[in-house]
Amino acid sequence: MTARFRCFACGRFTDEVKDGPTPDEVAQAERWETGILDVHSGRKDEPCRAGIACWVCFWKTDPDMWISPEHWIALNPLVPYEKLPVLDHELAYPWEPSLYPWPL
Repeated sequence: MTARFRCFACGRFTDEVKDGPTPDEVAQAERWETGILDVHSGRKDEPCRAGIACWVCFWKTDPDMWISPEHWIALNPLVPYEKLPVLDHELAYPWEPSLYPWPL
């Protein structure tokens, strides 16, 4: 990952985070290369939201394909769930952190 972005949970920029993933952890977290967590309740009437996360916060959520709002809230994030931007699945590549600016 080369892009610099701000974590919506802790507020640090990625180049300020010195705790990096081990090769084994990276293998378990395919999404990490993007830095975006797909946050949604599982309800079809609610949109997915983009939780931009540094490695440390990303790993705390134990992500699979997506995480629930409760997992996001458990991070005690600077950006509350309600202010996370909608994850636009219609884009050709919606996993680019620069598409989702700091919402506060």
